[in-house]
Amino acid sequence: MAFGSPLFGTARRRGTALRRRRAVLVLCCAALAAGSTNIPASAAPPPLPPRLVEALQRDLGIDADEYARRVDTAHRLSDYAKIARIAHPAAFAGVRMDGGRGIVSLTDEVSAVPARATAEAAGFTVETVAASEATLRDRRAGFERWLAGQPGAVGESIFGYGIDSARNELVVRVAEGTQLPIEAGLVRAMASAMPQASPDSAAEDVQSIAAGEPAEPVVGGGQAYAFEVDGEIHRCSFGFNATDAAGSALNITAGHCDPENVVARSKRTGEPGRIFTVRGTSDKRYVPGEKARLGDEFGHFEVSSFAPHDYGILRLDDAVAPRFRNNLVSTGQLSPPTPSFVPPFLDTGSGNSGSASENPGEAGGVLRITGTTDPVAGAVVCKAGFRSGYSCGVILASDQVARVKGKPGQTDAPVQLDNMFITTLCGHPGDSGGPIMAGTEAVGITSSILSNTTPLDGTCGHVPVLFGQPIGPVLRDHPGVKVRTS
Repeated sequence: MAFGSPLFGTARRRGTALRRRRAVLVLCCAALAAGSTNIPASAAPPPLPPRLVEALQRDLGIDADEYARRVDTAHRLSDYAKIARIAHPAAFAGVRMDGGRGIVSLTDEVSAVPARATAEAAGFTVETVAASEATLRDRRAGFERWLAGQPGAVGESIFGYGIDSARNELVVRVAEGTQLPIEAGLVRAMASAMPQASPDSAAEDVQSIAAGEPAEPVVGGGQAYAFEVDGEIHRCSFGFNATDAAGSALNITAGHCDPENVVARSKRTGEPGRIFTVRGTSDKRYVPGEKARLGDEFGHFEVSSFAPHDYGILRLDDAVAPRFRNNLVSTGQLSPPTPSFVPPFLDTGSGNSGSASENPGEAGGVLRITGTTDPVAGAVVCKAGFRSGYSCGVILASDQVARVKGKPGQTDAPVQLDNMFITTLCGHPGDSGGPIMAGTEAVGITSSILSNTTPLDGTCGHVPVLFGQPIGPVLRDHPGVKVRTS
């Protein structure tokens, strides 16, 4: 559903951009066929906030320098894959990270020779596998045809599927004890559980953004917003600040955080879902333990999708839009501009624009988003959310289909989400919609988690498996929308 001002660019702009991308791709493919090794390294990234550095050490045992090296390798792998996938479809079988190594999978087709030479010259490790990515996609299509003809009980036992580049197989995630017949095709069944996409409705141990103070704070990704459903207040996390074609302030968050997607279809009003700050029983900042109530209005969901994707685009009201004109991610409340911290968009010309090592308010520093990138299997990513703060992990798989359930007792049957990526990030209800980053680049937003609790991970409280919505499809679906990089 879409409301308010248009988010879309003109057809002429789309055509021009498409022609440019095609021209670049043709040049890249020609370079790969000729054995070119021009896959440049990324520029040195800005410094990371202290709490993010702590999360890297706690969750993965790596420091900021190793993180930067792995992010750079994954970015170059992604660039290589975009070229090789088209230049050598019979040979290309995928890419992935293995710790700090970039792995390129190729078949033994004759066309693999130039692809192998380019990969090795770029410093990647090449492995020979049996099936190309194109072959695995054909298997996936065959499995989907089989699944479409099955009774509902069969579909209910299948929680998702996708290509596993490390195994060079099509993996189907199924309920415990489920066995797939030979008619399902050449697939590997893996016992799993159904992920859940749910906003937060608890009122303890969190501090939300307050409004109406003498100097209103800057709002970045990872901070909280609230909405009301059936008299109950729920909270999600802001994702990446963005702009539309006219430069108006937007934020990209999770679609299941739209109030219209939290209720059963029979209760939906068709009106745009409104979002707010959170207040306590007094007319001041929310204090944990108080009865939460809605504060000032932030804006509304202009775009909302909860199948086949999980994203929402928030249009911010004019009164609060200046607070979102930044490229920041944080897990604490950002102070208003002070002499020691001046966000770039409020720079007074004094030459002091702040840095990630400074401590605005209670944020422990901020991360500045510099661009976007695609998820790569095995790559290190970190997320921010108002419930669990920063956490870091690795991407297990990308381009996955997932069946996801919403808030128990309110939403209808599980929905199917496409193009998802699966990570080992720790997340909790309320982190939904928050940003997922590789270094300083936007990868996606938090969608859903496997919430079955277990003592296996004392830090997270449950097995850390989190599903992310890639940022790429959001931007492709809405030409003119851009993630803020300044």
